[in-house]
Amino acid sequence: MSRGNQGMMLKVYNKKSESLDIRIRLAHPDDAPHLIALLIKQHGKNYPNRRFYDDAWVRQGLDGGILCFAVVDRGDGTLAGMIGADEGNAFSGSSVFILLTINHSLRGFGIGKHLHRFLLEAVWNGAYTCIYGHCLTIDTISQINHHEFGYQMTGLILNRYIYDTNAENLVNLQLPFKRTHLVACLPLKKQDAGILYTPSAHAAYIGEVYESLGVAYSTHEGTNPMERKSLLTITQYEEHRYSELLIKETGHDLASILEDVLKQYRALESQTFNVFINLNDPGCPEGCRVLEEQGFFFTGLQPLSGQYEYMIMHYSPRIPVPFDKIAVIPEFNKRFSYIQQKYQEAQDDRKN
Repeated sequence: MSRGNQGMMLKVYNKKSESLDIRIRLAHPDDAPHLIALLIKQHGKNYPNRRFYDDAWVRQGLDGGILCFAVVDRGDGTLAGMIGADEGNAFSGSSVFILLTINHSLRGFGIGKHLHRFLLEAVWNGAYTCIYGHCLTIDTISQINHHEFGYQMTGLILNRYIYDTNAENLVNLQLPFKRTHLVACLPLKKQDAGILYTPSAHAAYIGEVYESLGVAYSTHEGTNPMERKSLLTITQYEEHRYSELLIKETGHDLASILEDVLKQYRALESQTFNVFINLNDPGCPEGCRVLEEQGFFFTGLQPLSGQYEYMIMHYSPRIPVPFDKIAVIPEFNKRFSYIQQKYQEAQDDRKN
């Protein structure tokens, strides 16, 4: 292995002891069309974040530092693998690892781990509060990779994006209808989560997660936010029949806002909802109560996410949560089982 201004040269081996010489480097703006070509080869036109198909946007992101990609350079002007870090997300200040893609001819050589390590080193001393992965749960490959680098599972984002509009493909591949992501977090710059206003029902889970992350925190009882309005954003992904709500402050009007959102979208076929609610807000426990009254249930945490700490809650009015198709490694099973229990309790409450 050797490093230099042009990246890192590696000799990698597969299980048959066959070797391959590769070069890993950071991407530059002129790599944009090659990154997009890799994306299309792997995902077709189905990748949920459509901006990554826009050459100008990718170039601007790479040039401005919002995007950072490590790539496998074949030396002929094309790329054979990539992994990215995207700061341009709802949790400004943190970064999510995205788009680990390796050409089929290069698989089995452990290149994904080398890309991951190279990119981690590139962002380690930057300004990110944390780096996290939204690991797919159709298999455990990504989870194993993240766990080996020290990431902790903190929650699930259930029933998020539609895999494929072709229902036959879903059946043939035995895939759930929508993507579920496992949140895996690795602390970076942020080492103090501040005061957490934790709903008492989930205090043990929340405390265990922050202890495992090794960051400072304290807990306090919440207050009833009768004096203010809610501060939140609502994003509806029409092609995925999916709503995402980011609640920074819970106010007295949260119940009516939720009723309006649910009235507008709940009847859509396959519609699902995920809420990220600010744990640093004294109104969080009251917001959690309001959400649970509307059918939402606790699915974990999105911690160290920029300025705030977030709790995740999910509601799926028209399709089930396919826990039987969610693959989780043994190290994460305790937290997975807790979330599954919360789902069952929510289902029982709906029946009653």
